Amino acid sequence: MRPVPWGELVALVRRAGEAILPHWCADVVVRSKADESPVTAADLAAHHILEAGLRALAPDIPVLSEEDCEIPLSERGHWRRWWLVDPLDGTKEFISGSEEFTVNVALVEDGRVLFGLVGVPVSGRCYYGGAGLGAWREEADGRAQPISVRLEPEEAFTVVASKRHSSPQQESLLSGLASESGTRLSISTLRPFIFPSILCGR
Repeated sequence: MRPVPWGELVALVRRAGEAILPHWCADVVVRSKADESPVTAADLAAHHILEAGLRALAPDIPVLSEEDCEIPLSERGHWRRWWLVDPLDGTKEFISGSEEFTVNVALVEDGRVLFGLVGVPVSGRCYYGGAGLGAWREEADGRAQPISVRLEPEEAFTVVASKRHSSPQQESLLSGLASESGTRLSISTLRPFIFPSILCGR
């Protein structure tokens, strides 16, 4: 695989985030997609920037975006390598005025993610990494530092659960985990950038 152009990719993810922010905490119009999930002008603005940027960076690699996913399986099934994009992950949080939304980009090959990026528009922070490439957190000012899996805490382990899509089955599972392990659970409500945050030990 060619060297990963982290600089260009991080800059692209940040540009997409900057296109989102003018719509944040504004009177944004919300439409429903075919699956009843919400979409806004912010989703589409980020999508257009990412699609154009990725095609310019690698014209031979197709782009599959959440905002342009009506590509027939008969065509996608022949793809060996493609960009997988969610221009605005956490649209419901974005609409509610929360800071918990991200820009997500990954390169997939033969059904396996080679590397990915998660940008946090509000802070300008970007997480990126991949198999054999390490994992990094880059601040808005360009300072980057490696991150790694935290050590297992002695007093509790963390369960990531959705705060928007809970269910009686989920609550039963969490209760059972606590009883079986005999260990206190630390429950983190699911948000788009909770996984890199857990990696950093937060």
